[in-house]
Amino acid sequence: MHIDDKNKSNREEMQSSQIYLHMESDSDEQEIDLLGIVGHMKAKRKLYCYILLSAVCIGVIIGLTLIALDHIKGEDAYAKAVVSFQYQGIEEGLDPNGAAFDINKIKSPSVIEEALNTLGITEYTTEEIRENISIEGVIPEDAVERITVIKEMSLENISNYEKILDVSYFPSQYVVYLNNKLGMSSSEATQILDAVLESYRTYFLDTYANTEVLTVTGNLIDYTGYDYAEALDMLRAQIDIMLDYVNERGAQAPEFRSAATGLAFNDIATALDTVNGVDIANLSSYIESHTLTKDKNRQREYYEYKIKKYNMDIAQCQVELNNIQSIIDKYQKDPIVIVSSQETTQQFTQTNEYYDTLLQKKLDLSNKIAELNTDLNEAYTRLAAINNSNSVNSQDEYDYADGLMAGIAQTIAEWADLTEQTTEEYYTTTLFSNAYKIGVPAQYKAAGGILTAAKKIGVPVLVMVFAVFMLWCADGLMCELRKIREKNIKEL
Repeated sequence: MHIDDKNKSNREEMQSSQIYLHMESDSDEQEIDLLGIVGHMKAKRKLYCYILLSAVCIGVIIGLTLIALDHIKGEDAYAKAVVSFQYQGIEEGLDPNGAAFDINKIKSPSVIEEALNTLGITEYTTEEIRENISIEGVIPEDAVERITVIKEMSLENISNYEKILDVSYFPSQYVVYLNNKLGMSSSEATQILDAVLESYRTYFLDTYANTEVLTVTGNLIDYTGYDYAEALDMLRAQIDIMLDYVNERGAQAPEFRSAATGLAFNDIATALDTVNGVDIANLSSYIESHTLTKDKNRQREYYEYKIKKYNMDIAQCQVELNNIQSIIDKYQKDPIVIVSSQETTQQFTQTNEYYDTLLQKKLDLSNKIAELNTDLNEAYTRLAAINNSNSVNSQDEYDYADGLMAGIAQTIAEWADLTEQTTEEYYTTTLFSNAYKIGVPAQYKAAGGILTAAKKIGVPVLVMVFAVFMLWCADGLMCELRKIREKNIKEL
């Protein structure tokens, strides 16, 4: 009895050691022994060890191939730098002149060409460098989160899409990449990127802080080819251009004084007023008193044209003035009634921007008409002087007038140069001192490294090992199914 109990216990242990997988079909139920599958796999372990070793080798080869391709393409090797912009308007996506800001000007051909010329590099073309430069804006996480949330809301309700415009963010900081697809050394890549960013600094200042406008304008004037009255008008026009330029800068920075020239913008304006009020006035007086001209008939035609032009301008300004006055007469400001604690009430007129603009236009037109009338009367006076003059000018008079005019032109040129120096210092040290900054100079990142290489090799190896293992399991399963099928055939 004791022996039977022991045999019964052994049978139960053997049954408990079996693990079955039930598979149901339309007509019967099959039990697949997982230990049987493992047994079949053990029987072929030598074969699959060779296959597994081959798969590891294939995975390593694939990984090495990927590393080689990345090295050839330069996908993972690059130099990068960070630049930032700080001026009024950049937060709205505008450049210093108020137009749309274009960060891609950093990789414009002129900027890159200047950088390559500075370094003396000829083995790479401008277009090759340009194609390998990419720029990414840096957007704070909170702005990204707000835009993302509203985009998700817009999927549910399209009216929310308009709210994205309210949280639009224009980056003021950018990361500039120079991908190394050309086989450059690390130092060469960083030098080229730094040179490009420095070249863009020059482009930025030349574009938005152009201080050569006065010299360019002055060089366009060749007064020697004109009659004296015409040349005098050209010199006056140059003085007016310089005064407008200086007064605008003076309004921007009334307290700025150049360390190089020792001048403030108001000092330059005062000097130009002196040139206009003394030097040019003396030359004008001399020309008018001596009726100095190289060709009386040509001079007469010149003043007749000016008189005609002044009359037309005055008529046009008068029409505009009448229209504005008509609008002002019909326009009333919105009244504001204030009830006091006493028995009386007070009424004030509310300030209206449009109404004030009309008044300013009226004042500007009135002043312009007055100036035109002054110029018109002067033209009439000079035309009458020419018509009434029978004298012939001497060579001494011509030489004296030529000397005065040359001196004035030289003075204007000197003040134009001083103005440009003062303005350039103002832009570079004050207005645009932080407008463009290279926050992080170019730094080089090599293609990968040990960890990256291990990852590129490890991933293909793991994929191949997993594929072989799954194939091995499937082979064991198929062998077990075949065994069950053969067993069922024998029982039938």
